[in-house]
Amino acid sequence: MSAGRTAWLVIKTTGFLIVFWAVFVFAVPIGISIVEIAIGIQRFPPMPLLAAGLLLFFTALAVWSAMMLAVAGRGTPLPIDPTRELVTTGPYSYLRHPFAAAATGQIVGLGIGLGSVPVLAYATVAMATWYFLVRPREERRLDARFGPPARAYRESVRGFRPRLKPYRDAAIR
Repeated sequence: MSAGRTAWLVIKTTGFLIVFWAVFVFAVPIGISIVEIAIGIQRFPPMPLLAAGLLLFFTALAVWSAMMLAVAGRGTPLPIDPTRELVTTGPYSYLRHPFAAAATGQIVGLGIGLGSVPVLAYATVAMATWYFLVRPREERRLDARFGPPARAYRESVRGFRPRLKPYRDAAIR
């Protein structure tokens, strides 16, 4: 793949990350927090150091995951511009859905930083929505596009509980 094509995929992926974070990781939780304050829902004491650590870790995981799709997968996280290669390296060698796990972790970090139970509930609803509605369709598309390698990967790598040792594709070993 040309350097120009890779750069364009990285630019599109960066744009996706900015919009995704602006809406789902910041605007929605902040909106929930504003409503929570306005109606007087009791908050718990914020834990800024824990929140900062979670946000830093999960933001790094999200960027790494998204960029692996752009560079190794030759595509983007967007369903309208999916990867052309099955990505089983980087964070994907430890769990199948690192971006979804990272986004949920970012929202949890923000909820802890705000001291907000409703924001933590939003993280739970967002993850459940992704797990039960988006994930099955995504995995069917991967099976249809990549066949047996995708099924072998899915059978070897759990969705959200990381492996201790990275997955190695049998064709690469």
